[in-house]
Amino acid sequence: MLLIAVFSCGPEECEKHSASVHIEETEEGYRLIRNGKPYFINGAAAEKTYLKELKEAGANTARIYDTINLKRTLDQAQLLDLAIVADIPMPKFNNASEYYVNDSLFGLVKTNVKRVVMQHRNHPALLYWNLGNELYYPYFHQDTEPISRYNELIDMIHELDPNHPVSTTTIGANKLRVLSIEAMSPQLDFISFNSFGVLSMFSSKLKPITPIWDGPHVITEWGVNGPWEAEVTAWDVPIEETSTKKAEQVRERYKSYLEPIKNEGSLGSFIFYWGKKNEYTPSWYSLFGPNRLKTEAIHEMTNIWKNQNRPFPGPQLEYIMLNQKGAKDDIVLAPEETAVTEIFFTEEMKTENLEVRWEIRKESWFQFGISEVIADTGFRIEGNKMTFKTPADEGPYRLFLYLTNSTDYYATANIPFFVLSTADEK
Repeated sequence: MLLIAVFSCGPEECEKHSASVHIEETEEGYRLIRNGKPYFINGAAAEKTYLKELKEAGANTARIYDTINLKRTLDQAQLLDLAIVADIPMPKFNNASEYYVNDSLFGLVKTNVKRVVMQHRNHPALLYWNLGNELYYPYFHQDTEPISRYNELIDMIHELDPNHPVSTTTIGANKLRVLSIEAMSPQLDFISFNSFGVLSMFSSKLKPITPIWDGPHVITEWGVNGPWEAEVTAWDVPIEETSTKKAEQVRERYKSYLEPIKNEGSLGSFIFYWGKKNEYTPSWYSLFGPNRLKTEAIHEMTNIWKNQNRPFPGPQLEYIMLNQKGAKDDIVLAPEETAVTEIFFTEEMKTENLEVRWEIRKESWFQFGISEVIADTGFRIEGNKMTFKTPADEGPYRLFLYLTNSTDYYATANIPFFVLSTADEK
């Protein structure tokens, strides 16, 4: 399951072509080769408008999830000396398999893939193609008819562009799915994994299949626990960690779980998400906040990528409480009730020149879009405490805190609560 790229041209012609990228197996293991040199991915799954900050942090690669304005993104990356992993969005096998078995629909998919590859195959910033994100690749015992069409696309990309590998992204470290991909789509050059809370078990989960598969791989998404891995309230909304706690998790997970697998077939990794993303909350995955302020996790990644140990200059906090309760206490309040929240800081935190901002949003799940900010809540801030009036409408809400100081970093925390009306009760 390896691609050894063959690239033959004269000096002037070579300058016009993309870098030759391939995987090489050595006595020490697998490694990615780019421009004739070993290349280890220090990257982020990124929003296109944050590439400059990614380069400044010491990364070398960005994963981009769509092909919209891809040339512009590649051009910018080239100026910044960043490589790009380009996702080609694909229909998922679990809910859109008709795109692989219907001739007309598959024709549309194939035409689109061919167009993208033909347009960008020679760009020097391109690192490799990722053919579909979390496609729910079928197991051996499931309907595998669509796989032949999927393999047709892999073969087409290799034929059109022999200079860049092709991968696909799967979830976690599912042994059966890895073996299914290995057996049914051996044309793929390597497998990519999205792994969050289960990153701690990545190596141990795949260890039993090493006699069959121990190939090269990339961790294409990693970071803090996903909402599905978090504790939830009584009304089934996930409880989010503070940005300070997330930074600690990012540092520890990289040191404990990603560094050790560098010699176990890893070609590198991408932290998630280098930008702003509203998924369950506006801050859950976002490494950036309002006005492009940076979270502490970015500081940690900068230290890792640049091999530094600089102290964090931005604000930090331990947690917040609402009416002397934490998020795990299932906070239920009455409509238009006066409530008090309190910030608890780390011992090292100096609160001089600290600016505090609060907001209340209606609870949101990612499929419903951006959550609505509630106005006229009468915030009264006194030091580390804030008094406010709860919303009049019944339902789930979330109180957000934003802390800034004189740096370009910020800290954030939030706490969910439920407004329950008793007006109709006797």
